[in-house]
Amino acid sequence: MIVAVDGPSGAGKSTVCREVARRLQWRLLDTGAIYRCVALRARLANVVDEPAKCAEIAKDIDIRFVASAEGQRVFIGDEDVSEAIRTFETTQCVNRVSAMGEVRAQLLNIQRRLGALGDTIVEGRDIGSVVFPDAELKVFYTATPEARARRRLAEFEKRGESFNFEQVVEQIRLRDETEFHREHSPLVQCDEAVVLDTSAFDFEASCVALQKLIEARKAELSLV
Repeated sequence: MIVAVDGPSGAGKSTVCREVARRLQWRLLDTGAIYRCVALRARLANVVDEPAKCAEIAKDIDIRFVASAEGQRVFIGDEDVSEAIRTFETTQCVNRVSAMGEVRAQLLNIQRRLGALGDTIVEGRDIGSVVFPDAELKVFYTATPEARARRRLAEFEKRGESFNFEQVVEQIRLRDETEFHREHSPLVQCDEAVVLDTSAFDFEASCVALQKLIEARKAELSLV
């Protein structure tokens, strides 16, 4: 069974999906982390605005997800980049890189291969619309820009980074505008997706809500 969880940046999809996957003992495919890895390499090579070179990075990159006591870690080759792909500097580059059709084409088969290995929660921006259009359950996970900004600031503070609240809200609004209207694989709320607005939820409530949707769909499928 594939559960496709789409939604805008900063909605908390990654952390909630990671915890729900752990509770259900399912696999998790964080497609955002895959694009962040490409963005990180492109930023370090100073080629963020060069589609052909970013596509080459995507073609050759060796991304691995490794389970650990602290949760899933992300590696490029033998290098643990779990923190490096979440910095403010890399985050600013992700939208530009992920909007490139050449990059998305290179990464599509990687995502499908990794997601087809068993019961899997796959989260990203175009999972239900492009990557797994036949997913058994599609969820559109969202929250207000203000709620998302507070969560993003909490992440930055844990890493010792400090940013202005209004600045982060504006960055989120601009990213939403770009993601919903970009040419290649825009962020889409599929008609069949269940909308899960977590603006007023804490972490536990968000996890419980998603887990209940998955378990209900799993039970429904078992009766067919």
